[in-house]
Amino acid sequence: MSPRRARAVRGRVDDDPATALREHLIDTAEKLLGERQVGTITTRDIARAAGVSDGVLYNYFAGKHELLVAALVRRHAGSLTQFETDLPAPGTGSVENNLIVYAQAAVDLVADTLPTAAGLLSEPALLQGYIEGIHQQPYGPQRMHRPIADYLAGEQRLGRLGAFDIEPAVHLIIGPALMLGFSAVVAGVSREALAEQIPGIVRTLLTGLQT
Repeated sequence: MSPRRARAVRGRVDDDPATALREHLIDTAEKLLGERQVGTITTRDIARAAGVSDGVLYNYFAGKHELLVAALVRRHAGSLTQFETDLPAPGTGSVENNLIVYAQAAVDLVADTLPTAAGLLSEPALLQGYIEGIHQQPYGPQRMHRPIADYLAGEQRLGRLGAFDIEPAVHLIIGPALMLGFSAVVAGVSREALAEQIPGIVRTLLTGLQT
């Protein structure tokens, strides 16, 4: 690694140079994933884009495969963070409108993350590593389930929703969200068209929960 590049990454992640360079390599791989098909990215491509020698990568990762998986999982983490941002709290607004927001966020999460998995179908080892990575802590399906479950439980405590089993209700929200997100990716249905279907789904759910 050149001295100039060393200075460029110095100061990141509590000033630990090794961690800073590792994160820089992941940053670089993530950027390349946004520009290129995963199967066309080589170790040399990553090293050149990162401004390091080819061998530096192997000081931090077992190989290109491990680095790309780390970058893919980081992308997924960013989508999860976006999903969790600005979700309504129990007791604010109306329950119906709040659940529409939660359902829309779930649709967007699926539509944003599914193309990543689809793009790895021709790279089985990478796909397996990615699936394993996003199902480990602190990721996994609970990151989508838990905010919705917590919201419903909060509304129950406030008396704005009656008694019902939380987990089945969460699945009744996430199930349609998965199908709508799949439609966005596979059938090319616009996000706007999908959003028009969400209020009807939520009203139907609430009718069932309140009977």
